[in-house]
Amino acid sequence: GSTFKVIMTYAGLQEGVAQNMHVNCAGGATFYGHFFACDRHHGSVDIHNALPYSCDTFYYTLADKLGIDTMARYANSVGIGVKSGIDLPDEQAGVMPSTEWKLKTQHEKWYAGETISPGIGQGAIEVTPMQLARAIGGIASGGVLHRPHTVFPDEVPSQMLDEIHNEFPGAGDKTVPMDPANWQIITDDMANVTGPGGTAAEAHLEGVDFAGKTGTAQVMSHDALSKTGKGHNTVPNSWFVGIAPRRNPDIVVAVLWEHGNWGNNSAKLAAQIINTYVTKQRARAG
Repeated sequence: GSTFKVIMTYAGLQEGVAQNMHVNCAGGATFYGHFFACDRHHGSVDIHNALPYSCDTFYYTLADKLGIDTMARYANSVGIGVKSGIDLPDEQAGVMPSTEWKLKTQHEKWYAGETISPGIGQGAIEVTPMQLARAIGGIASGGVLHRPHTVFPDEVPSQMLDEIHNEFPGAGDKTVPMDPANWQIITDDMANVTGPGGTAAEAHLEGVDFAGKTGTAQVMSHDALSKTGKGHNTVPNSWFVGIAPRRNPDIVVAVLWEHGNWGNNSAKLAAQIINTYVTKQRARAG
């Protein structure tokens, strides 16, 4: 869902495409003869309000400028479409589409119009909550991504740790390049998501540097939805990945609420977890 927009922002800034982009959102835009809708009329949108507004029109435009293979390269670099290497059985790699992926899986060429939906995390993209937590936590840490573990590495014997690494191959610990100015833009914009006018304003925590990104992932197309009775199983999935503090976070929380509708519903749950953590840390330090 829209949580993928953080990765798109990283890609757009690092490529030097997003810094001066200005888009007029009139409730969507037309690309390659097809109208792609946004959930509201945002008016003038730039890199500083695109994430807090979660403006689809901005990210459709950015996707069109970047192209699918550039998007895939950045997404893969932060672990999308790749196993993280967490020490749990049956981890899924998910899917990050590209021209090569489509040729390999469907024996067809990639069409330009197919690039637009992945710009907002839709289309063929499949991610796990762990992948998004690792990617967004890594971007917020200036590009330093860690291998997730169910226990702290120093709590198991070194021989067992070696076996874990061999048994559960994945992206592991990795650092991706990030311009410090871009890091500041992304993390400040994620903080504005939980501020006034942001999509998770209701989850704002007073006195806590709480940042993140909401996501509302459709479970079926508008066409398919119009042919159903619109029951509970057709309601979108609600996503939120939250961090505190906004730069070099101590905690990352990913919430996926199946059929939870808007992403701000998951944001309110994440806020409770982050608030409990921060309160405990402050009491311990006090």
